[in-house]
Amino acid sequence: MICIETRGAFVFATLDSPATRNALSDAMVSGLSEAITLAESQADVRALVVRGAGGTFCAGGDFSRFRELMSTAAPADGMDPIAHFNRSFGTMLACLHACAVPTVAVVEGAAMGGGVGLAATCDFVLASSTARFGMPEVTLGLPPAQIAPFIASRLGRGAALRLMLTGRRIDAAQALGCGLADEVLEPEALNERVEALLTELGRAEPAALRATKAILQKRRTEALAPTLDFASLAFATALRSGTASEGLAALSAKRAAAWVTRPDGAKE
Repeated sequence: MICIETRGAFVFATLDSPATRNALSDAMVSGLSEAITLAESQADVRALVVRGAGGTFCAGGDFSRFRELMSTAAPADGMDPIAHFNRSFGTMLACLHACAVPTVAVVEGAAMGGGVGLAATCDFVLASSTARFGMPEVTLGLPPAQIAPFIASRLGRGAALRLMLTGRRIDAAQALGCGLADEVLEPEALNERVEALLTELGRAEPAALRATKAILQKRRTEALAPTLDFASLAFATALRSGTASEGLAALSAKRAAAWVTRPDGAKE
């Protein structure tokens, strides 16, 4: 199962299936999609936070589901149910990767296979010093199918290939070194750092956050010139909306802007 909570201007999606070490079941993937939709649908949301319960981030794919699907023959025509199940995970990852609001993965314990892909699609990856990362799919006779493009996007093709082709498991410090993690914290400091990051994001005007992500998302698929055209319109929209006037007024008066919010939902 997955627990989805809205706390003030932040949405939290917690993978909560300790018995399977938070493996990515159908329900888990659907729940993550719901959390993304919820975060994007509320104009004042500043971030979506993804983490795992029980001291584990995510053990990867739900192999009990794969075994169930393998018990029936592939159809003579149409999509194989295994491919459909696998592709639905990729669809969710693509939505998370393109999420309109900032995304934060908080990694404790193991992040394996699909769990690494889940973290890699997020904008910020905060890891406990005890976290472990690995993509062992090839050692199990499988390709890291849906996660491969997102791992390569974050790490670059060469680093991604070296990890995926060997199935090597790495610790948090190595994940930081190769770019899988953005920050590594001691376990007792992790929650405090999450709060501090959300406090930073809470100072940003929500539409400006979304516009910034939209500009970078545009550049993923468009040439530079149309991206700059898109960015100029976003800039003009922001200026004409009045938010910049409020931001400058707050700066001049040495006060918090009207939109500033803390992780506990309180206004500054």
